[in-house]
Amino acid sequence: MQAYADMDVRITEKLFYKIGEVADVAGVRTSVLRFWESEFPFLKPVKSSSGQRLYSKNEVDLVLQVKHLLYDEKFTIEGVKKRITTKGKLLKSDELFDTVSTKDYSDVLKSVRTDLKILRDLL
Repeated sequence: MQAYADMDVRITEKLFYKIGEVADVAGVRTSVLRFWESEFPFLKPVKSSSGQRLYSKNEVDLVLQVKHLLYDEKFTIEGVKKRITTKGKLLKSDELFDTVSTKDYSDVLKSVRTDLKILRDLL
């Protein structure tokens, strides 16, 4: 996390960062950042009049969080989408359980088990 701490100092120096600068700090290619923009609704850098992507400090932090979740924690793209809200808030593990259904599937599972037993007996 030392690189992250160093970046925090550099982030405060500017209002916006170009995609190349963010890619260098995050240690990924610019094409990866563009792909992440297409996958994650919370990564939407503004564009300058010349079309250059400009990331805010908050978006740079989000890029670093996404990289950590994908590369270090081994989350999938879908996992990151569930872990970070569309507004860019990182959910804690205990908050994730609030979205899980508490519906009881025991009757469905019993029915499937019975059907499988019948199928096994037919073979």
